[in-house]
Amino acid sequence: MSVADNFTDFYSGTSFVFRMAVDEYNAERNWTGLIDRYWLIVEELIADPRAKQLPFMDNPLPTLGMIICYLLWVLLIGPMYMRDRKPMDLRRVIIFYNLFQVLLSGYMFYEHLMAGWVRGYSLTCQTVDYSDSPLSRRMFNLCYVYYLSKLSEFADTVFFVLRKKQSQITDLHVYHHSLTPIEAWILTKFIAGGNATLPNVINNFVHVLMYFYYMLSAMGYRDIWWKKYMTEVQIIQFIICIAHCINALATGCPFPRFITTLLLINASIFLALFMNFYIESYKRKSKSAAAKAASTAATPSIEPAAQEASGVQDLPAGEVPALPTLPTLPTKADQSGIPAESLEAAVPDAAPLEDINNNSSRTELLESVKKLAEEPLCEADESKVEGSTAEDVFTEAQTKQQQEPTGLRQRLVVEHGEETRTGSTQLAELASG
Repeated sequence: MSVADNFTDFYSGTSFVFRMAVDEYNAERNWTGLIDRYWLIVEELIADPRAKQLPFMDNPLPTLGMIICYLLWVLLIGPMYMRDRKPMDLRRVIIFYNLFQVLLSGYMFYEHLMAGWVRGYSLTCQTVDYSDSPLSRRMFNLCYVYYLSKLSEFADTVFFVLRKKQSQITDLHVYHHSLTPIEAWILTKFIAGGNATLPNVINNFVHVLMYFYYMLSAMGYRDIWWKKYMTEVQIIQFIICIAHCINALATGCPFPRFITTLLLINASIFLALFMNFYIESYKRKSKSAAAKAASTAATPSIEPAAQEASGVQDLPAGEVPALPTLPTLPTKADQSGIPAESLEAAVPDAAPLEDINNNSSRTELLESVKKLAEEPLCEADESKVEGSTAEDVFTEAQTKQQQEPTGLRQRLVVEHGEETRTGSTQLAELASG
């Protein structure tokens, strides 16, 4: 029984291997010998003999070891190493790395087409060619390059760790990069060609777009138009793979049904993960847009609030005039020798107060000042008043006023406010301030 016959008729091959394993167990040999014998049977009956001499292809232990090291670095060692360090500036390295991945993915996409998919491969059912023909050898070599490329993609996550981009290291990302190397190893070891390479063709095309976007983003370009379509393209990729596997199983394609079933399960898992990622991203965008709209609607317009009818007139914003400063008058002004002109000049030439609070004009205010000046406002020594200048008398009276809680200005406004009665409480607070 040849390798091709064994693997095409997968049930016959697996039943043969199972019977050999049962015979080894019944021979009462130890488990180590049983495992060694079982692996030898797999190598002789199922594995592609062309893969035996290639690095990492003798057995899966090197690949599994690299996956374990990758997981340890990403989940434990890397975050601990970078915990107290600043993020590394890897911009140039990332640009060249993404350029390398673009070129490599483009090369593999072209080779997949030239090695079979535009050279006679059937889209509905294609078995594996184990012969040593040029196209078969070309496809086998390509599968090995594809396997190595999946190992090189470990660098995606390593860069995230070194740049402290932990939010980018999602469960989907880790699952994808942990599983694809072992898948590529099985592809190269056992089924280098046929139906199993169709997902690789689509994956290479997607990776050309994806790594080209990463390269442009690292170079500083923004608003790349195909960014929003990347997840959708990947979802379409897995839908095509699922439909391809279901068709192979339903039509009785001689490609190994066990491998087809594994490919179907794997594509379904990836589809579910990517759909969940897509839906969550859509929800986040919707919530962000809704929150922004709500915050905009909740922001009140800046308008002057309507005031109560308190006698205070509404004024334009930023145009509130300052109240005039009223002077402090001396006691017994008629004995100080201060002319009436000095008293009148002491009141500043300001706008009428009704502009602010609808009270009397400056003329009425001045008359009130003169009237109050004739009354004793404070007890001052007449000897000090006589022979003093107007400036001295004003200064002393002002000092006296500062010591007492009620000065002329407050008394004046309160008295005047009692006459007008246009909101006396608020008026006294406004004028005495």
